[in-house]
Amino acid sequence: MKPNLLLFLAVLVSIVLVVNSSKRILNLRTTSQQVKESEAQLENLRKDNEKLKEELKYKKSNEFAEKEIRDKLGLAREGEAVVILPKEEDQQVTIDRQQLTKPNWRKWRDLFLGS
Repeated sequence: MKPNLLLFLAVLVSIVLVVNSSKRILNLRTTSQQVKESEAQLENLRKDNEKLKEELKYKKSNEFAEKEIRDKLGLAREGEAVVILPKEEDQQVTIDRQQLTKPNWRKWRDLFLGS
């Protein structure tokens, strides 16, 4: 009976060790995947940060200030001519009186087959 009890305990300890090791391996893989995702996210944030730094540097420059002054205030350098184009106003649609009196089937026929 003693060898059977020792064998049973050995199998039980082996099962516990296998289950515990499996859980740790699974946990390690999950953590490793999270680390990889975090590193990729960090790299994207670094790229975004570099772009924002470049944009800030450009917006602090005189070139940007001059462009904004020209675009928004309509100013120009000496000797330059400023051309201002009028905005297009909404064109009113004129309705033909004859179109109002035509029945719908005739309007559709005229549309597809021509008048």
